[in-house]
Amino acid sequence: MATKTTEQREAQVEALQERLNTAIESLVSADGWTAMLRATVANLGRYSANNILLILSQCPHATQVRSFNQWKEHGRSVRKGEKSLRIFAPMTVKKKDKDGRPVLDEKGQEKKRTLFKTVPVFDISQTDLIEGETAPEESAEPAYTLGGKVHGEAPAQLWDSLTTHIKAHGYTVRLEAITSGEDGYTNPQTRVVGIQASDPEAHQVITLAHEGAHIVCGHVEDMDEYRRHRGRMECEAESVAYIVAGVAGLDAALTSVPYIAKWAGRTPEEVRETLAAASATVVRAARAILATTAREEAQRAMEEAVRAAYQARAEMIEAAQQRDREQPLSAAQEVMATALG
Repeated sequence: MATKTTEQREAQVEALQERLNTAIESLVSADGWTAMLRATVANLGRYSANNILLILSQCPHATQVRSFNQWKEHGRSVRKGEKSLRIFAPMTVKKKDKDGRPVLDEKGQEKKRTLFKTVPVFDISQTDLIEGETAPEESAEPAYTLGGKVHGEAPAQLWDSLTTHIKAHGYTVRLEAITSGEDGYTNPQTRVVGIQASDPEAHQVITLAHEGAHIVCGHVEDMDEYRRHRGRMECEAESVAYIVAGVAGLDAALTSVPYIAKWAGRTPEEVRETLAAASATVVRAARAILATTAREEAQRAMEEAVRAAYQARAEMIEAAQQRDREQPLSAAQEVMATALG
C-alpha cells in the first residue's frame, strides 16, 4: 500500500475537520437534537454513516428509510406532497480519455471510477399502508445506535502505531475490564491508558486515539484545568480521534459526531464557539499523532520490502545450488535460475 505524502495527510486532516464540524453543527441545529442524540436508528443500517447523519439531520425521528419504489414493494405508498430526504448513492462510470475513448488498465480492461449523486428516499412516517396489503414484519433489533459502539475490525497496524505514540509520552496501554462504564481512561498518576477489553476492535482503536489525544493536547497535565474546561477538551480529544481514524480509513462518525455535539453546547452558536476554540489544537494534535503513524507505516513498508528481497535472494541461491547438484528444478526455481544466468 502506498504511503501518503505529508501534503496528502494534511489535506485529508483539514477535509475531515471541516466535514466533522459541518456534521456537528447540522446535528445540533436540527429540532429536537437531544432526542436525536439518544435515538435508536432501527433500520438505517443499510446506509453509510454519512448517509445516516444526512437522514437524521433532515428527519430526526427517522427509523425506516427506503426509496419510493421500495416502499411500494413493502406494501406502502408515499403520501402525496411528502418532501423526499436526500442521500448520496454511488454511481460507477467508465473512465474516458480526451477523445471519449475508454481508458484501459495494464490488463486491457476498461478503467472505472465511482461518483456520488443524490437520490430521494422517504421515512416510514411519510407513507401509508396500501389498502389490501400486509406489510412484512420488520426486525425489532436496531442495526445501529446513534452514539453507540463502532463495530468491525480496526485498520491494520493502527493500534500498534497509536500505542507506540502513547508509550513515547511515558504511558502504558492496557486492555482491561473497566467497570465504571467508560470506554477508556488516562491516569496521569499511574501513567496508564486503559481501554475497555469487551468493546469491538474498531471501537477500541478509536478510544485509544481519543485517550492519546488527551495526552498530546496536554489535557491530563492539570486535572483541575481539565475539569473546568472538560467540554472543550472532550471535543478536542474526540475530534482528533475522528480525524486519525478517518485518515486510516475507519469512519467514526456515528460515535464521534454525537459525542462531540453532547459536549460542544446546546445551541448552534455555542457549538461554533467551542469548535472554533478547539480547531487549532485539534489539527496540531492530529498531525502529531499522524506523523508517528506515518513513520510506523513507512518503517513497516521498508521491513516488508527487505524481507521480500531476502526471500527472493534465498530462493535464487537455493535454485542455483539445486542446479549445481543437477537436480530437477520446479517452475518457480527455473525462473530464478534463469535470472541468475
